[in-house]
Amino acid sequence: MLSSLVFAAVFAAVAHADHRITLHNNCAFAVGMTLSNFPHNGVDYTGPAIPDIPAKSSHDITVPVRWNGRICDRPPNSGCQNDCFGGIAFGEAACSMTEWTFDSANIGGQTDYDISNIQGFSVPQQIIPDGGAGVVTCTSANCPCNQAYRPGDTSGTCGGTGPVDQATRVSGSSGYTVVYCP
Repeated sequence: MLSSLVFAAVFAAVAHADHRITLHNNCAFAVGMTLSNFPHNGVDYTGPAIPDIPAKSSHDITVPVRWNGRICDRPPNSGCQNDCFGGIAFGEAACSMTEWTFDSANIGGQTDYDISNIQGFSVPQQIIPDGGAGVVTCTSANCPCNQAYRPGDTSGTCGGTGPVDQATRVSGSSGYTVVYCP
């Protein structure tokens, strides 16, 4: 009985801890970064702005429990600093992004995440949960629909050819690494 209570207490503490996201730039060029709390229905990230990530370096950020938002590449002239909107839908340079919903009650307190090129493809990306299960990778604008949302396609169904939100992954991990130019 006591061990069950201890396990429950430890699980509750882990389930309610902030989350680390490591942004690792494996590219030969710097990657501009923007973090957005869009769609503004979770706990807001209020920490420091993410700096541009120089080539071959990393930067860690800590997001709060139940954070729901985006991290996008911010290439020159993309307009992606405004909630990661901009890109091709607005006649501006493309901007790839990752999208996150941490600790979602809809999926048992787990996190769902994806790579989105809806605003256009600007940089190859990979998301790796701690522990390695549930990796998602997109290295071109023509990634398969089970790896990333395609440029300009807001249907969530790969242009009506597949199941809804097939690019989304679910994990119980508390930490993730996003690799640029995997």
